[in-house]
Order: sequence, then structure tokens, then C-alpha cells
Amino acid sequence: MVIVGPSFRVQLTVKDGIVTEAARPISYMKGWELARVLALAERWSWRVETHDPGERAQLQGAAR
Repeated sequence: MVIVGPSFRVQLTVKDGIVTEAARPISYMKGWELARVLALAERWSWRVETHDPGERAQLQGAAR
């Protein structure tokens, strides 16, 4: 999964709805629930991208 902000593009890994790995500048999100990450991304107008079907399913589940 990738989060794209105005001056960064960062990879993060989500397993069972929890961020397990996150690179700088969003490393503070490690351990967060995916729903919390999505809420912050929406508030800051960041894009969340994924091309993996498993990640896409997690995104759909967290967006509920």
C-alpha cells in the first residue's frame, strides 16, 4: 500500500487491518489500525494507492 502526499510517496504494509511497517515520514503509524490511517489521509488530502487484491479488500473493510 502506498500513501501519496504533496511531497512524499511512502510504502506501508498492513496485515489484518494493522500497519506492520511504515517508512519515513509516516513511521509513527506503525501499530495503527488501517481505519485510523485512512481518516488521517482523508483529513490531509493524501491519496492511498494499492494494486494488490488483498490490500484492496483490507481498504474496503476499514472504510466501513
